[in-house]
Amino acid sequence: MVEAVNKRLQQTLAGPVELEGPGLFHGVPARIRLLPAEAGTGILFRRCDLTDFPTIPARHDYVLAATRRTILGIANQPIVETVEHLMAAMAGMGVDNCLIEINAPEVPSFDASSRVFCDAILDIGLQKLSDRVESFVVTDQMVLGSEDGQTLLLRPYVRSLLAVTWQLDYGRRAAIQPQTYSAEITPDTFVREIASARTFVLESEIAALKGMGYGRHLTDADLLVCGIDGTWNNRLRWPDECVRHKLLDCIGDLALCGVPLCGHLTAVRSGHKLNHRLAAEVSRLAGSESQPVSSAA
Repeated sequence: MVEAVNKRLQQTLAGPVELEGPGLFHGVPARIRLLPAEAGTGILFRRCDLTDFPTIPARHDYVLAATRRTILGIANQPIVETVEHLMAAMAGMGVDNCLIEINAPEVPSFDASSRVFCDAILDIGLQKLSDRVESFVVTDQMVLGSEDGQTLLLRPYVRSLLAVTWQLDYGRRAAIQPQTYSAEITPDTFVREIASARTFVLESEIAALKGMGYGRHLTDADLLVCGIDGTWNNRLRWPDECVRHKLLDCIGDLALCGVPLCGHLTAVRSGHKLNHRLAAEVSRLAGSESQPVSSAA
């Protein structure tokens, strides 16, 4: 159902990038350094604030169960949280190899989209490497679903890239009306049409999330709060910004396959948990093996 095919040359950053800001859920200040890496490295996170400097691959094998975000960890111990916006930028921009040093438990959120990460990658540029990247090409249809009606349908596509159709639907009386968005994921399309779509939350969810200790540092300007009368003290960047952000999250989660995916994905009301299941299933079918976890003194 999935076959591995060598396509374009692998890419890494042309130089180092450093960014700082608080995390989205916990608000802890964080500094990250995006560093060039050799061919075959993949995307690695290294916690520079911990004594053993744990280094973990951005792979589905290391995803931990979490609410509303993607967390990577070792032996059920979180190493880095809320990686999906940065991973979406890496995948959307075609960065195959990068070492990400971070001095806090959560990736900075900035405007709760991928835009700052993409701007930084565009500023520093990309460097082609000598080895070719292995892509997972979908050769047959697969369907994943959940008990609450979420569905992911992945099937072959006429072009050697990932195309996504996303259907967001909270019901006709919800604060966010049903939205559908489709795109072929290329660096140009990702930067222009997807990267700036921000995280959103329903007005009815605010109290419960803050009760769990999430986002207490945030203001209405830091993300989209959607109510029956519109967004709180904020303006949408597109009328369908919410569904675009769901697509952004999906790109970041599918990047946990470890290599580019070529096919057409149709998603109905999906979330991180089902996205992670698809990344794991695609990797299993393609026979992808995990990279080892290491520590550096």
